[in-house]
Amino acid sequence: MANEKITIKMVSEKAKVSKTTVSRYLNGKYEFMSIETKKRIEAVIKELDYRPNAMAQSLKSNKTGLIGLVIADITTNTGALLTKGVNDACDNKSFQIIMVNTNNDSQKERLSLQALVDRQVEGIIVNTVGGNDHFITALQQQGIKIVLADGVFKDGAVDAVAINYEKATVEMIKKVYAEGFEKIGFFSQQLNNQSRSKKHDYFLETTANFVKNTRKLTYIIDENFPIAKECQDLLQTFLKEHKGKNKAIFAEDSLVLGNLINSIHRLGLKIPDDIGVCGYDELGVIKALDDNISVISKPAYNIGSQAAELLLKRIAKEKEQYKAKSIELPPIVTIKKSTQITDNNFDKIVIKLNQENKPFIR
Repeated sequence: MANEKITIKMVSEKAKVSKTTVSRYLNGKYEFMSIETKKRIEAVIKELDYRPNAMAQSLKSNKTGLIGLVIADITTNTGALLTKGVNDACDNKSFQIIMVNTNNDSQKERLSLQALVDRQVEGIIVNTVGGNDHFITALQQQGIKIVLADGVFKDGAVDAVAINYEKATVEMIKKVYAEGFEKIGFFSQQLNNQSRSKKHDYFLETTANFVKNTRKLTYIIDENFPIAKECQDLLQTFLKEHKGKNKAIFAEDSLVLGNLINSIHRLGLKIPDDIGVCGYDELGVIKALDDNISVISKPAYNIGSQAAELLLKRIAKEKEQYKAKSIELPPIVTIKKSTQITDNNFDKIVIKLNQENKPFIR
């Protein structure tokens, strides 16, 4: 029978049961089936090497075992780890993923989402580029199970797994000021999305505990000019405006942070002697550029696995309408040499002891 296509009818005849009984066995419905019948069907299937038609089964049951995954940029460390997290979680539950990389193109994201719906995936995980909030929400309202990975909509209408940067931002800024830096500049691209705006708010609120006129420490990159040149120009402005102070930069994302680090090297400055450096490493690339930089990074693998687990729970419950759930994960704060002033630690100890009126013997 090596070249013969084995059918469910052939299995039923050899096992001496009806095709309906074989079908029930294949779908795991053993309630009204004797142990003897179950073992006989199992033995025949193994003997004939029968493979059920997965497509026919999915059309009949409306279950394909497929999960759609839309990734903004698979080439980044974050994109790769997030994809692995989704894949591992789905694999554990015998689901397969269909992955689409949008290359940070919002139009391609919309087309990819529609294509996955047409493929009859049971649910979709979206690492959204942005700009498709209404489209994604509309799909969810049509009964498509969707989970956002590394993002959340303002109205909270769609399930999401995101990062809460507030505590990490406060911790980083406090540590930098405690080290002895007097001015920290916030460098960012346009504050035109929720993530950047929130980070800026956290920066202002925390910085207000240490300095006045905190908004004057905000440096926004003009998107009409090359980012490398803008970063260098703004960096020079920051250095000039706060001459004579111990200064540090706080970058809103990996792209800005990387360009600022390159600008510092081009200007012949040393980190942290001339300027401290820290920020968000959302793409996971700063370590390769400079392993001595203090960063706030995201647990991309956990974002992916948590998003997949949430989606699979939605699929298992088979409820079309439900209250959207938002899961917040903490980022990782890593303090390195870039925010440690190496030449004034002894002076700081002396000042502290003098303030406390304690004798000091060197």
